[in-house]
Amino acid sequence: MAYVKFISNPPTSISIPYWFITDYMPQALGGYVKVYLYIFALYHDPSIEGISLEDSAKVLNMLCSELTTALEYWNTHGVLQFKMLSDEDFELTFELDKPTSAPTVGRTASVETKTQRTFIQQTRPHYTSDELTLYCKEHTSIANLFTICEKHLGRLLSSTDQQVLYGLYDWLNLPLDLIEYLVQYCASNNHTHIRYIEKVALGWVDQGIKTVEDAKAQASITKKYRTILKALGMTGETITKHQKELIDKWLNDYAFDIGVILEACNRTVTYSSSPSLNYLGSILDKWKEKGIRTLEEVATLDQNHSKEQEAAKSKGNKTAKSKNPHFTTTYSHNWDLDELEKRERQFLEQKIYGGN
Repeated sequence: MAYVKFISNPPTSISIPYWFITDYMPQALGGYVKVYLYIFALYHDPSIEGISLEDSAKVLNMLCSELTTALEYWNTHGVLQFKMLSDEDFELTFELDKPTSAPTVGRTASVETKTQRTFIQQTRPHYTSDELTLYCKEHTSIANLFTICEKHLGRLLSSTDQQVLYGLYDWLNLPLDLIEYLVQYCASNNHTHIRYIEKVALGWVDQGIKTVEDAKAQASITKKYRTILKALGMTGETITKHQKELIDKWLNDYAFDIGVILEACNRTVTYSSSPSLNYLGSILDKWKEKGIRTLEEVATLDQNHSKEQEAAKSKGNKTAKSKNPHFTTTYSHNWDLDELEKRERQFLEQKIYGGN
């Protein structure tokens, strides 16, 4: 019996959904779009029997974990259906119809993209030593980052150090220059443990810090927080939300200079047995009511207060004199106590033993 053999050739073109280009592509990371387009092309190639994530990652010049994260991102947005069954097997289906809830292109959508990315993988991916070694060879920027971080930390990076640092780039999507500044910032404050550095990075992501300029601005604000709290004797590692809100109010709403707040801190420590932000706030509230903004104005206020006290004291003395116009000053006697004691002793001896 004769058989007919069908030979399938790769398609010369593919059709990308219009809704994907207009509604989803503008707000996604470039690497995610690259993964979608490449896997979409392989998916619609009848000559390919199966798709290998590892091989695809090599072609796209990225880690397999990066490719998987991108597919999970599109799965979350309903663009495709992706599910890992094992380390090598997975299910993949592309949606040709537009999802019912498409995101809005713009600033809000951009924020949503970042939130979704964090939500997809709440914990840092695990990177093997082979993956990190391969990536350092293919991307000198990562190798240079590790070298710079070793100088800042003053030690050779361990495998865990490298995983965390690369995770900041791959998982949290922080720019390399921001990661370098992060390590330098933590090391300058005597915090060289890699877990602490990762914790600070997570905080920056939550605060929307994306550039070195943003980080420096935030570091400046944090320094003011700690300076004020230290002046009150509060030297804890964590700055609470309530503390930040109060200090932000004094710095931003009241527009006080840091020097004015520190002067109020000095008075709080001097006059309060238990210095607190509430006591400090009461001083600053009064100064705000009086229109005080600078240290010079504080000094002027103190001078005026001293003059008022002197005037009140002088007025009080005049009032006291007017109430006692015939007051006669009585001077104390200049008694010789030793002589009095001697005479008393003589008197007692005469009384006891008799005599004139």
